Amino acid sequence: MRVPYDNHDTDKMTTSNNESSRKLTANVKAAGCAAKISSIELKQVLSSIPRTQCPELLTSLDNFEDAAVYKITEDIAIIETVDFFPPVVDDPFLFGRIAAVNALSDIYAMGGKPVIALNVLCFPTCDYPLSVVEEILKGGQAACAEAGVTVAGGHSIQGPEPVFGLSVTGIINPKSVLTNGGAKDGDVLLLTKPLGTGVMLLGLKGSALSDLEHKQLLDSLTLLNKRALEIAKKYNVNAATDITGFGLIGHTTEMALASGLAAYLYIDDLPFFPGAIALASQGFVPAGAYGNRKTFSSYVINLEDIDVALQDLLFDPQTSGGLMFSLQEEPAMRLLAELSAAGLTASIIGGFVKGKAGQIEVKK
Repeated sequence: MRVPYDNHDTDKMTTSNNESSRKLTANVKAAGCAAKISSIELKQVLSSIPRTQCPELLTSLDNFEDAAVYKITEDIAIIETVDFFPPVVDDPFLFGRIAAVNALSDIYAMGGKPVIALNVLCFPTCDYPLSVVEEILKGGQAACAEAGVTVAGGHSIQGPEPVFGLSVTGIINPKSVLTNGGAKDGDVLLLTKPLGTGVMLLGLKGSALSDLEHKQLLDSLTLLNKRALEIAKKYNVNAATDITGFGLIGHTTEMALASGLAAYLYIDDLPFFPGAIALASQGFVPAGAYGNRKTFSSYVINLEDIDVALQDLLFDPQTSGGLMFSLQEEPAMRLLAELSAAGLTASIIGGFVKGKAGQIEVKK
């Protein structure tokens, strides 16, 4: 049962007499996963960091996996991740819930089951009443409760702007780990959840969304990827990731590079939020999209053949995005049907072929 958010109106926060200070998003430089350090900068920093040599560590920094996997026994491994960001909405409960759903997604992207979490909180307590912090933590707790995850504590500090997320531990059989480097020639890409959260969140902040668009966005942001993974595990999935801060192009590039394959995407088959293309055309494009374009556009061919708004959406940083699975076409079609029957958004958006590793062709 999903926890309702109907009583958490992002436009009706009243935490102080000052309009600019009572909105959680008012002074945030970059919200959600758009706040991530760019891939170029991250690679530059990590290039000087010595690699940990450990036979029990089943993942490495090289492929930018969604989480770390550590083998305990032949049948048990733990999955470790940490994810946090500044507010994407003004309602503190919703912010906490969205941040928690986003953090839990990294465990699902590796094929695992999240079991325990710790809160990660940075908050300017001089600027807001403590009731705001309580609501953020309650929102995170609600998402974890829905996922069957125990929140066992955490750590908090003072800071200039609110930041919240989780450190999460999951469990998995080492033989069942899904990585982003297992795609096979001839696989198709299946995506759950619509694209365009960065653009839509900017539209929300600018009061440019209709009531229906607002609801559709929050439905997606607060939806756990738990059920999508449970269904997908019935099929022969070769690789997986979740679409977050590096956008669709960024995460597809990472999967293609890790798998040593080229990829293609069908622009007409991409499941954008209703209203996302119009908003992008009006300039509601987060700065993170331009950072992603700078990092990943060299991998893309035929990019100039599509509309600029669609280009921006390809690089749009996603918050609490969907899972992307790579598998052969026949099981993918059956998986698509089962996901759709379960009421989940699902689309086959492209695939992998032999070719220059990491290259992505955008097709109409």
